[in-house]
Amino acid sequence: MMRRTDRAGDCSIVAKRYTRFVAATVLIAAILISFAISSFAESRTTRLNENAFAYARELIIQGHVVLDKKNDWGDDRAAAAQENDFIRDNGFAEYSKWHLGIDAMHVQNSKARFKFPFGDFKNIHRCALLAVKSRAHQCGYSDIENAAERLLEMMEGTRR
Repeated sequence: MMRRTDRAGDCSIVAKRYTRFVAATVLIAAILISFAISSFAESRTTRLNENAFAYARELIIQGHVVLDKKNDWGDDRAAAAQENDFIRDNGFAEYSKWHLGIDAMHVQNSKARFKFPFGDFKNIHRCALLAVKSRAHQCGYSDIENAAERLLEMMEGTRR
């Protein structure tokens, strides 16, 4: 059996492996940083849908409200099939009125463009506004969070 006694050769192999490891680590870090930057930029494309905010205020004034409990939105929210039926019957302009957020990264006539739903296409739901307020706060959308808070205050005024 032969023994390797060439230490310079061993060091060269270790150095090459280390260099490859560092290069791979730098590449992975660059990819992760790029992804984080693009995700942040994408998340900043969502803004308050002023038309939906005005429509929600009208609904509250007209009494089209459901004063439900905080965690009811999962049950009350429209299913994907209901959303599709609503869009087919009424179009995206009407669909957009039921969402407090618009994401400019998505094309005009797509469901992905509209964020933060607040009703079931008939009534505005208190539980939906609570969910919108919470999620908007978590994502840093203060304009949407504040709009949801103002709508909740209006709803509370209708209770009296």
